[in-house]
Amino acid sequence: MALSLSFLNRKGDKKEERHERIARLLTDECSFGYTEAFRTLRTNLKYVLDSTENGHIVMVTSSVPAEGKSNVSINLSIALARDNHKVILLDCDLRKATLIRYLKVSRRHAGIVEVLRGEETLEKAVVGLKKEGISFLPAGMIVDNPTELLGSGEMHKLIKRLEKEYDYVILDTPPVNAVADASVLSRYADGCVMVVSHNQVTRDNVQAAKQQLDKTNTRILGVVLNMYDARNAGTDNTKYYSYYNSDYNNKYGYGSYGYGEREKIAAMDEADDEEA
Repeated sequence: MALSLSFLNRKGDKKEERHERIARLLTDECSFGYTEAFRTLRTNLKYVLDSTENGHIVMVTSSVPAEGKSNVSINLSIALARDNHKVILLDCDLRKATLIRYLKVSRRHAGIVEVLRGEETLEKAVVGLKKEGISFLPAGMIVDNPTELLGSGEMHKLIKRLEKEYDYVILDTPPVNAVADASVLSRYADGCVMVVSHNQVTRDNVQAAKQQLDKTNTRILGVVLNMYDARNAGTDNTKYYSYYNSDYNNKYGYGSYGYGEREKIAAMDEADDEEA
């Protein structure tokens, strides 16, 4: 699955970029091409998973940080919800949770950690996001033993419960090559979607991640080629996308869309998060 998606940092000094990474959420204002990319991902994913009987558990990961993995996790969840599925998104990065900022949830909100420790009920920890149409379970407080918590019996029970209550359980995990957490989480999933950033990650990085996932017998459902510019790449897909760009502009009044376009849809800086 080669899709053209954007995940950007605000231009500026390095300190500012670290704290103000931008997620481009799927909304009605998004370009046709951007929306269609996630529809295609949703369709392909449903095709390979429809043989399973229970709720589908999908892990979304990458080989290294900053490949746009969380952006894909959020928008895949939204795309599935738009197709009348009950979806919950879990932020399984207990070391450096970022989804709360993109989804505008307070960093003080209880999450996976508190549920696993018995300090909060699942019902109170789950956040209903009406605008996005999904449920969201934050990571919770930062802990010193994330791998142990994610591999615990309580985590297994939590996943099994969510599997019964939702059509899709999306696990947003840390990068495979960074820590062991993704490998631990893979045992719960029906399969994994790998996000690979075009021209941002090396072949060795991707191969190392695949080898690690192979060791845990993880089923790789597909690969999302992120930050891919079909027009500038000079591939045959250029004509396909250009055709639909012209067709939809003329017949349906859609604005022009560009692969790799640089626009912000949703952002939350540190100050806003602390006030939430």
